[in-house]
Amino acid sequence: MSSTPVETTRTGQHTFTATNPRGAQVTIGRDGAPGAFTPGELLLAAIAGCAALTGENLLVRRIGEDAGFTVHADRRKAPEDPNKFSSVQITFDVDLSVIEDEGERGRLVDAVRRAIEKYCTVSRSVEEGTPIDLALPR
Repeated sequence: MSSTPVETTRTGQHTFTATNPRGAQVTIGRDGAPGAFTPGELLLAAIAGCAALTGENLLVRRIGEDAGFTVHADRRKAPEDPNKFSSVQITFDVDLSVIEDEGERGRLVDAVRRAIEKYCTVSRSVEEGTPIDLALPR
């Protein structure tokens, strides 16, 4: 079993609640369900969240402990398969103007990119196509 198991339980028509062992919860539903994330939105949130957490130390160390930033995630779908993302776009919204030297800014951006490419478990798993073992009762 996973070291961080998540349980997803049906709570209503087309509505589920996912919980983790630390007590966090998120509501999952179909597109348009009020107060719920779709599974695809959760995947985007996981990719953006992983990138944010991975880049945070590098950014905060260089631009300050109070550095605020937002990571946006979006996706494209291929017209021939609307049930699959064809690509995911991740964009950091962070003010790097406190770093006056353009070369230093570039090195920071490169370091954040390398860290995400090497250490972001979610995006690496998605990019590499992690196999999924599905178990259903017989």
